[in-house]
Amino acid sequence: MTSVGQVDASPKKRPKSSYIPFVRATAMSLWQLDAFEYDLVGGETVTIYQLLDDSTRFDVGTDACARDENSTDAQTVLAAAIAAHGPPQEVLSDNSLAFNQLRQGTIGAVEVFLASKGSMPISGLPGKPTTQGKNERSHQTLIRFLDANRPATLDQVRCRIRRFRDHYNTRRPHQSLNDATPATAWNLVDHTPATQPIPMAVLEAKAAEYRQARMLRQGQLDRAALTISKTGQILPAPGVSEQRADQSVVTVTRANRQVYYHGYHVSLPSTFADRQFFRTITDDAFLLTDMVMGEVVFLFPLPMIALGVRDRFIASYAIQGVEIANPTTQWQRKHAQYLEEFASRESGLPEVFTLR
Repeated sequence: MTSVGQVDASPKKRPKSSYIPFVRATAMSLWQLDAFEYDLVGGETVTIYQLLDDSTRFDVGTDACARDENSTDAQTVLAAAIAAHGPPQEVLSDNSLAFNQLRQGTIGAVEVFLASKGSMPISGLPGKPTTQGKNERSHQTLIRFLDANRPATLDQVRCRIRRFRDHYNTRRPHQSLNDATPATAWNLVDHTPATQPIPMAVLEAKAAEYRQARMLRQGQLDRAALTISKTGQILPAPGVSEQRADQSVVTVTRANRQVYYHGYHVSLPSTFADRQFFRTITDDAFLLTDMVMGEVVFLFPLPMIALGVRDRFIASYAIQGVEIANPTTQWQRKHAQYLEEFASRESGLPEVFTLR
């Protein structure tokens, strides 16, 4: 269309084909759970729990309940889906307390139930609904179907959802599946369900890790009134001669996805955009901590050792020993390449960039 003058070229706009979608390779390795409210004809509001298989988009158990979003109804929906298809390896949800309380440092009923079936409950980053993007997109399709066949009661909603699931799974071509139906994909790909229960000690360890990070962040924020200079540095409180570590609050924007260390520009993945972090530099590590959840989301050991330094710009995936929360597929792939390069240099050519 551009060649015939019907569409203006927009070189600054990134084409959709350049994005690498996140998808599991096998069915049953990950289910996505999300919920939304829907208003009936008579004014009553119901909660619809949508449950999809990540790899095949197969609807494994969408259902509606009369009450507001809660853990009991969520567990009921999950139990019905697991009874029908078996337990998945992981269940991804947002950070609603009805679904997953681990980031709050506690263990909820849904997490206990899933662990007993062998499914690990995981959640997306706070404020990042795109992590559950497949479910968010499927909400729109289901809502359009319900709007075209307006239900008046809970029973009618459930009846229509069953009709929708049958049509969605077995007859509606899915664009992301090369126009195959979810049922076709479900029947063709390998299935890797959970095989044994997850010990409660695993959940307790995850909850304790999040709880410790929150307590650490709170302790750091409470130790002083946090006087911030215009450069973003935290100035010591009156009477405090020095800080134990170089600490500051940094904001990462979509236009500038970088953090700075000794004049070097360290690039971050797009998932870090439009967020604030608490930066800590100790004698042996550089850390970024999420300001909301208190979770350490990015760190690398000091002194920094990196490859491919160009004009003081460093890609985060090129740093030796770097750790990152929820990396993108592209980041993981590039980091794997640099891991191989580091291993090669350590054995044959040990010269690497050491930044102090």
